[in-house]
Amino acid sequence: MKGDEGWQGCEIVKGIIFNLLEEFIIDQAGEDAYEAILADCPLTTPDPGLIVAPGTYPDEDFLSLAGCAAHLIGVGKGELLRRFGRFALPRLTRRYAKLFDQFASPGDLLRHTGMIHQVEVRKLYRDAETPLFRCREGEDGGLLLEYRSSRGLCHLVEGLLDGLAGHYGCGVEYRQLECCHRGGRCCTFAVRFGAGAGA
Repeated sequence: MKGDEGWQGCEIVKGIIFNLLEEFIIDQAGEDAYEAILADCPLTTPDPGLIVAPGTYPDEDFLSLAGCAAHLIGVGKGELLRRFGRFALPRLTRRYAKLFDQFASPGDLLRHTGMIHQVEVRKLYRDAETPLFRCREGEDGGLLLEYRSSRGLCHLVEGLLDGLAGHYGCGVEYRQLECCHRGGRCCTFAVRFGAGAGA
């Protein structure tokens, strides 16, 4: 695992996340709205209309698009990212079914999330700069999930947790104990999955 220096600086985002964000915005607001966002958002990518899944793009472009979409839809950026996470997770499970099918429950998947990001994702995308996750056992059968990334997308993690519970057919409760936006060293979630097909 990298030291703290590996968590600093600019990160790159895979094109698939941009593609999913495009799908999400069109689903929420329509294709004309997405084209308007592309025209109005300050982006460093020369032609954002040609972003492809295997490519890599600056993370500031993703954050800029998300911010513009939040303004257009009329929600805060955090809520926009939560909704996007819920939208994206089912599509990711279909695209990477072999990864998700390895685990019988959401808890099992979270316990191995670091492995998935650091090993499996890098097999697919060698230049991916992945966030770092660490999951350990919490109190009363719950889990403590630590997320650390210079992107600071903890609201997106919340949406992905909701989507993960939906994928496994169970409920989920989580609360954020520590947040990098409030001076924390990372974002830490106490997570508990309820009864259901995959609990």
